Amino acid sequence: MKPNLCDSVSVRGSRTLTVIEWVSGLRQKIAALALVGAVIVCATVPAWAEAIPKLEPVAVIDFRNVLSKSDAALSIRKTVDGRREAFREKFAQIEKQLREEQQTLAQQRPIITADAFEQRARDLKSRARQAQIEAQASNQQLKRAFDTAMDVVQKELFRVVAELAEETGAGIVLFRSSIVIAVKKLEISQEALARLNKKVSKVDVVFEPAKKK
Repeated sequence: MKPNLCDSVSVRGSRTLTVIEWVSGLRQKIAALALVGAVIVCATVPAWAEAIPKLEPVAVIDFRNVLSKSDAALSIRKTVDGRREAFREKFAQIEKQLREEQQTLAQQRPIITADAFEQRARDLKSRARQAQIEAQASNQQLKRAFDTAMDVVQKELFRVVAELAEETGAGIVLFRSSIVIAVKKLEISQEALARLNKKVSKVDVVFEPAKKK
């Protein structure tokens, strides 16, 4: 028995309705999945944020410049330079005296015996060598006195830097000479210099005598 037109339309309409319902249901499922996915993403973002370590502020200081321009360092350098100038004048006078004695000996060579000349020449040479040893010891004395005094200032500057790092919350302090770019607001050089000058403005420079060998 052949189906009539109405039955055909009805069947076709049922199939069409079934497809529409299926597509509609699929859309709803996709929308639901998208919503669930969004919830999952939103829920996992805080976990990602917690996994990423927080970057701590970085402070920057021109350590050498602060150290050299501090009042204490300028005072130390002035004291050491004064002692260096005194040494310079002392050894310049010794050199002048030895040169004059050498010239006098050269003039007296024709009128004194060879033995006397050789003895006086050896004496001058020995004194010149001794002067060189003393000059070297004096330089070492100056360096030792300068380094010891500056070590006091440097340790105090480290304490100042530690204080500033704690106050600013900086987890790291870098020397300006070791970086290319620095955040301006975390530059602590000027504040460090001001605090260092308040804490220590002068350091006694001790010139210990050279040890005899």
